[in-house]
Amino acid sequence: MKAQTLMLVLLLTSLTACGQTNNGSSSNNPERTPRPSEPEQEEDNTDINQPPRVRPEEVAQIAELKPTMYYVAQEEKVNCKGRYRSVEYVGTEKSNILDPQGRTIATVCTRFLKTLDMEGTGILKDRGAGKVTVNFAERINGQIRYHAVKRCIYGEGVKPDLCLLPYHTIASDNKVHKIDEIIYIPRAEGIELPDGTRHEGYFIVRDTGGAFDGVGAQRIDLFTGLDPDNNNVFFNAGFNHNTPMEAFKVKGESAEIIKKRLQERFGEIY
Repeated sequence: MKAQTLMLVLLLTSLTACGQTNNGSSSNNPERTPRPSEPEQEEDNTDINQPPRVRPEEVAQIAELKPTMYYVAQEEKVNCKGRYRSVEYVGTEKSNILDPQGRTIATVCTRFLKTLDMEGTGILKDRGAGKVTVNFAERINGQIRYHAVKRCIYGEGVKPDLCLLPYHTIASDNKVHKIDEIIYIPRAEGIELPDGTRHEGYFIVRDTGGAFDGVGAQRIDLFTGLDPDNNNVFFNAGFNHNTPMEAFKVKGESAEIIKKRLQERFGEIY
C-alpha cells in the first residue's frame, strides 16, 4: 500500500513539474495552440490601428500614375492681391459667387473666386452666420455656379453627398478609374499625415473635373483637404506629375475592407 502511494505521489509530481494537464496541453504557455473546441477569434479588419489584410489575388497592377493635388480654398487665407494664373490683381476687384439660379451667395475678391473656380470647393469666411462651405454645382454659359454644403465639410465629389476625404480621395478620368474604386499607391504608404497617423497607401475615387475628360489612366489629382497644393505632405514627399508612381487596383472583398476602414476613419463624412 505504501509502495502504491509513493508511486502515485511521484507520478503527480512529474506531471506538475512538466506543466501538463490531463488534456495534454501546456498550462504554463499562454501562446498554446487552441483546441478544436476553442477556435481562434477572427481579427477586426476595420480597426485602423492595425494594418489591413487584403487578398493578393484581388490586387492588380495598373498604369503608373502622374499625380497633382487639389484642396479647399479658404477665403480668409487667400490674398486678394497678387498674380494668379498669369493675371495680376491689385486687390480691389470684386466678384459674386452665384448659385444655379443666379442668386448671390457671397461677394468676394476676384482672386479668391478664381482660386475657388480652380479647386471646386471653398470655405467662405464668417459673415455673421458662421463659415460656409461652397461646392461646384454646375456650369452655366461658361460660368461656374456653386451651392452650399453642410455634411461634406471638405466638399463633394461628382454627386451630392459624396464627400471628399482629405488625403484619401482621387479625382480622375472616370471612364478609366470609376467612382468608388480603390487604388493603392505604395509610395504613399507610411507617410505621416497632419493628424499624426500614417497613410496606408489606399485611396478612393470620388471626383473628376474638366481637366480629366478623356485624358486616360495616368493623370490624377490627390485631394489634400485644407492644405494647399504646394504645401502638403504629398508635395513635400516629392509627389508630382513628372514622377510616375506605381499603382494597383484593389477589387472584391479586399476593396470592401478598405472602404469599411475609410468609413471608420472619417465617420459621418464618408
